[in-house]
Amino acid sequence: MSFKAIFATSTLLAAQLVSGHAAITNAVGNAGGVGRALGIDSSTPRDGTRRNPFQQDATRFRGASAKTVGETVGAGSNDVESGTQAIMSEMGGQLPQVTPGGNLQMTLHQVNGDGAGPYTCMINSDGTGQNWKNVQVTENVEGNQRGRNNAGSASDHPLTAAIPAGQECTGQVAGQENVCLVRCQNPARAGPFGGVVPVQMVQEAGANNGTAPNAAAPNAASPNAASPNAAAPNAAAGTNAGTNAGTNTGKTGNAGNAAGAGNAAKKGAAKGNKNNNNNNNNAAADDDDEEENDKRSIDTGAFVKRIDEKTRAVEFTA
Repeated sequence: MSFKAIFATSTLLAAQLVSGHAAITNAVGNAGGVGRALGIDSSTPRDGTRRNPFQQDATRFRGASAKTVGETVGAGSNDVESGTQAIMSEMGGQLPQVTPGGNLQMTLHQVNGDGAGPYTCMINSDGTGQNWKNVQVTENVEGNQRGRNNAGSASDHPLTAAIPAGQECTGQVAGQENVCLVRCQNPARAGPFGGVVPVQMVQEAGANNGTAPNAAAPNAASPNAASPNAAAPNAAAGTNAGTNAGTNTGKTGNAGNAAGAGNAAKKGAAKGNKNNNNNNNNAAADDDDEEENDKRSIDTGAFVKRIDEKTRAVEFTA
């Protein structure tokens, strides 16, 4: 065999080895946003299985890119920065938005038989693609232990990865902060095949604009209003206040009644005193009359006897 023939054969085998058999063509975060895997070319047809053109943008993890973000037949090694920029420019300017404990729902296009499942997924928290941590796959693609299923060729399949509850994303990519990378791959011997999807971590759904959390602020109105420790004492305080108020009101009424009775008694006493004074005055007048009568003397011959009623002194005058 000539050198040219050997070189041509080697080139063909190498080309076959770097062929990709699956592509993640769409990805949606549980908090919104749409994206896809790095290296995807939206102009690639999806209705065939041959290497050219149907496998041009499918990612394979092998060789130098085995532990990072993979490579494609058409464009070579994937690049996180430029690949993320391309995704955002074509998919609405926003990456898939995920939350801690959320999920990433993907569409996996299986090109041919060994692009099948089952898929394993992992996440990189700093946007570099250097270190990965396995995550749970909650919806998978059918396939055997070698990642083969001929019946699923040239068709789309749902693939969902769960975002861990305590997950943090610290990557800064394509002008975006809080970026993570989600990588999914199958066990195909010629692969693994799959893709890497950039995502952006946000707060709980509905909390981005700050209005929902404030409205539902747990440290403000809701817990205090519902606080059993606060409500019970306040209710007790209200009861005590009401009871004390009623008691005090009753006491006030009693005091008023007593005061009224006292005033009436005082008025009666005053009136009685007045009557007594009148009676005394009348009696005194009578006494004065009697005294005058007494003083008007009792003639006894040459003397007149006079008795002073107050001092009881007896006077005799000629």
